[in-house]
Amino acid sequence: MSQDIIDRYNIPVPRYTSYPPANLFTSDYTSTSYRDDIIRSNIHGASGLSFYIHIPFCRRICSYCACNKELFPAQRNGIETYIDYVIKEFRMIRTHLDPMRKISQIHFGGGSPTAIPIHFIEKVLTEITSAFALTPEAEIAIECHPGYLGQEEWNHLLRMPFTRYSLGVQDFDDNVLKAVRRTPSKLPVKEIVEMIHAQGKRVNLDFIYGLPLQTPEGFGDTIRKAVACRPDRLVTFSYAHVPWIHSIQKELEILGLPDMKAKKSMHETATLIATSAGYEVIGLDHFVLKDDPLYIALRESTLHRNFQGYCPKEISGQVYALGVTGISQLEGSYAQNIKTIPEYYASIDRGELPTHIGYSLSDDERLARDIINDLMCNYKSSPLDIASRHGREADSLQEINFLRHQDLKMMIRDGLCTLDDGKITINPSAHLFVRNVAATFDLHYDPQKTVGYSKPI
Repeated sequence: MSQDIIDRYNIPVPRYTSYPPANLFTSDYTSTSYRDDIIRSNIHGASGLSFYIHIPFCRRICSYCACNKELFPAQRNGIETYIDYVIKEFRMIRTHLDPMRKISQIHFGGGSPTAIPIHFIEKVLTEITSAFALTPEAEIAIECHPGYLGQEEWNHLLRMPFTRYSLGVQDFDDNVLKAVRRTPSKLPVKEIVEMIHAQGKRVNLDFIYGLPLQTPEGFGDTIRKAVACRPDRLVTFSYAHVPWIHSIQKELEILGLPDMKAKKSMHETATLIATSAGYEVIGLDHFVLKDDPLYIALRESTLHRNFQGYCPKEISGQVYALGVTGISQLEGSYAQNIKTIPEYYASIDRGELPTHIGYSLSDDERLARDIINDLMCNYKSSPLDIASRHGREADSLQEINFLRHQDLKMMIRDGLCTLDDGKITINPSAHLFVRNVAATFDLHYDPQKTVGYSKPI
């Protein structure tokens, strides 16, 4: 792609981990709204149950982090208390769920879930899996900080029923890790991958590009070391610099961040190394082996995405989030939990679901969500077919009244995508700009009002 086209589209755009994006959630959506939507979710939407558990604690705060997190609680029983309240919240939600529904997905995120003693993770997992049966293809995943896990902790984790472990390596260069306050892995990463594979379980290695001291050559070395470990998945997240939201990121400006050209080169270098080693490209940032469920889903155009990442549609149940700031994703709404631990406790003590903000989708927004999700996951979409599934008959894209037709035409002209018989396909050279194409179907996106969004590169 020419530099002028790259410059034209490297503008702040929503990441579309949800649609509408979370910045549109409002306090008009209450705990009562969420309770009613939980009850409705037993009838409307996917039958599978997906639970997300947010563990906000970290032993050290990395300066690039945009997650909801806080340092280890000073109180001796602080973690135990938090886990007890997470279980209380689960029991409140459970009373509104059909007991015959089955779990298709469980995901522990943070913060750093493995920053806390592993037996607390086991306590929550046992509580959930004792209440509902699992589907045969259910995925149980956990984000792991390898800097916190020695052999004993890994032995404990591997005895638990997790099916996938996500290792936040970020970079193999200790100088980069030191610059961003990231604790390096306690055990050699290759040994960890081998231990996980020996148990017949899957593992992905996660990396971030665009950090201080990173170069295309150095990041290329990191990805070469990663493919040598032969994980099931490699994930290369583009660092999103949003210091107006997360002030800790201002520290990185002092060290100096790679420019757009260097970031683009890092992405291209990682893609070349990973694909040359037999990995297939998935979505914005994933590389997977050909036997991976994500690659199979992509081939069948059934790849899905939620706040926990990419997944095949068969395990993409409606998401019920537990813990501070967790975001639930139901058929027609989103509900985000309270952000501070004391307020979270107080709400549960009152017998109220700890909902802070949320959003109920209109019919147009549900249609837009499915089109955007299709583009973001599968690099293609047939908006007219999706409209038909929504009971909206249309003979041409002109009849989708919220589509920004002129913007889409310009993107077609500039080579970002093609339009053939009503089907939009993102060109391989423009995958980095899939968010821009998706934004043409966004009822709320205004190119003149982009504060809070990150750039594609």
